[in-house]
Amino acid sequence: MKNIYFKRYRRQELISLIFDFLAIIAYITIFLMFFRMIKLPLGEGGNVDLGALAYPQVYQWTFGEIKSETVNTVLTLMALFLVVAIPMFVIGVKKLKNGLIYDVDLPMTWAKFFQALISLLLVNPISFVIKLISTFTLLRVVKDYGFIGFIKNIPSRIKQLFEKKPKEEKEPEEEDEDTIRLKKNISRQNFRKLSRMFFTYMFLVLIALFIMIPFYWMVIASLMTYYESSVNPNPSLFLLFSDTQWINYKTVLQELNFGLYIKNTVIVALVSTAGTIITTILAAYAFAKIQFKGRETLFSILIMTMMVPGEIFIITNFITVSGNGFGWIAMGTGNNHYFLAMTIPFMTSISYIFFLRQSFKQVPDSLYRAARVDGCSDFKYLTRVMIPIASPIIFTITILNILGAWNAFIWPRLITSTGGTEGQQYWLISVALRDASFNVPGGDRIMYNLQIAASALVTVPLIIIFLVFRKYIMNGIGRSGTKG
Repeated sequence: MKNIYFKRYRRQELISLIFDFLAIIAYITIFLMFFRMIKLPLGEGGNVDLGALAYPQVYQWTFGEIKSETVNTVLTLMALFLVVAIPMFVIGVKKLKNGLIYDVDLPMTWAKFFQALISLLLVNPISFVIKLISTFTLLRVVKDYGFIGFIKNIPSRIKQLFEKKPKEEKEPEEEDEDTIRLKKNISRQNFRKLSRMFFTYMFLVLIALFIMIPFYWMVIASLMTYYESSVNPNPSLFLLFSDTQWINYKTVLQELNFGLYIKNTVIVALVSTAGTIITTILAAYAFAKIQFKGRETLFSILIMTMMVPGEIFIITNFITVSGNGFGWIAMGTGNNHYFLAMTIPFMTSISYIFFLRQSFKQVPDSLYRAARVDGCSDFKYLTRVMIPIASPIIFTITILNILGAWNAFIWPRLITSTGGTEGQQYWLISVALRDASFNVPGGDRIMYNLQIAASALVTVPLIIIFLVFRKYIMNGIGRSGTKG
């Protein structure tokens, strides 16, 4: 009977996850719709007036006029809904995929009830109702009664709370010295254990706050006005929803061209990562499985190059891609290939080759020799055996390389600085964050709120990627050096 109710619970959970996903799509759609509604204030000559960003405005939309305070409130609510709904959806998918009937207990039932309340707060009534029904379905698995039995038990449970139980008189038991000493030792050990746990968690909470407060302040400051972020001596740690300035992000993306710079960064990251994965897999396989003369010597030389700082190669790489080499960057010609210059020289990594080679070495050579005897080619053996086995390492290399390309600064700045205005169109976001002008036109006042908003655009995606894939990154790095 419990198996029947558990299967019913899984069907109900699947339906609730579908509505949770649809709600996430709705939140994103509403956020983008209201974000596009924001209009930048124009000054003389049709230029954007950065000094008037915080002034209240009235926008036009399909259903009439809407104030900027209302737009900011809706955008903040949608952002908070997404911050809560997306992790809850991911956790729900994992539990549905890996959940077993043996994991069902009373705390899990209460957790499902609180998830239903969160869905109600997220304005997702259908998911709320389904989660509430699945809560009582779980209750049948745990307690053998559902909603009706729960309602019937409420009076008796309330009565138990207020009913005084008669004290049972126990005859005093005589205890010898060894028993008394043992109880004292157990009490002392429990006190030490609880004290150790208390101070450990307090320390972890303090460290977490110490790490999270700067990121929280970055997000809050990016939604402030210029006065609140730089002039006000007592800035607030909290903002009303209507006081948030989402126009700062619209200004950074549209007026300061960070939308273009993000696109450039994504292109460079994807292309360089694809090239790195290809060269890394082929080189690691050759050094791990293919026997050729001087293999270990060549690999040792490559490993020794890891001790040479990468900055030493900048001059030679620049000469290679400039007019004296391939001619990808030729000043004054107007026919520059900036993307090639920023991706091709970094389509390999000795450290990644070393990591992947260690994973390939774990596969027994007898399996390779048996495949060769059966007529299997090296490429077929690589794609059908080695790559699936080393997929966690390859996935880790992909994420780390994307993060490295996202943070790259020295080489992209050197390449794009040679082209003047043309090179500026190929800036990456790290370069733009350093070289873009956040000053008010015609003045020396730096708009710190815009600068912090640009920093958030650079930092928040990296945090999200790491939080989502941290398990795979840690497992991949750990397996790369494990033998057997």
